Amino acid sequence: MTQPTDIDLDLRHMTPLVRASFRLTSERHTLDHLLDELGVPGARSWQRGETEGISSQRRSHGWCVELPEQHTYALDDALSQLLAVLAPHRDDIVATIRSLELDAHFGLHVQMTGDRAPAGYWSPVNIKTIALYEASLEADISVSPAP
Repeated sequence: MTQPTDIDLDLRHMTPLVRASFRLTSERHTLDHLLDELGVPGARSWQRGETEGISSQRRSHGWCVELPEQHTYALDDALSQLLAVLAPHRDDIVATIRSLELDAHFGLHVQMTGDRAPAGYWSPVNIKTIALYEASLEADISVSPAP
């Protein structure tokens, strides 16, 4: 295997960085029990009022699965990977959403450099799958200046 060149490293640095996540939130129910009940690897939970970041407090109880950040121009690919992680647990997740009346959210958090914008395309199969979860989909894009 060859070592990456300086050009390869520069191009990778300029490729948008994408973090895909799936969150369940509730104003009424704590969601810690979902860690064991749903058994999704890497899931975490929090309680309303816990501190997030430096100064903001969480407004609701929550449960989340988040994939590691990846360099990609295709937001749909990052979403597909997240849906694949959730797929073995989909029926249990959907049943939990309905029984506890939870809010479900898919999020793609994008950090792009300069004018290196990712493709904002969503495949029909991914949109249909998100609809099965009765979830929202958001893309949060922030731009940093080109080096």
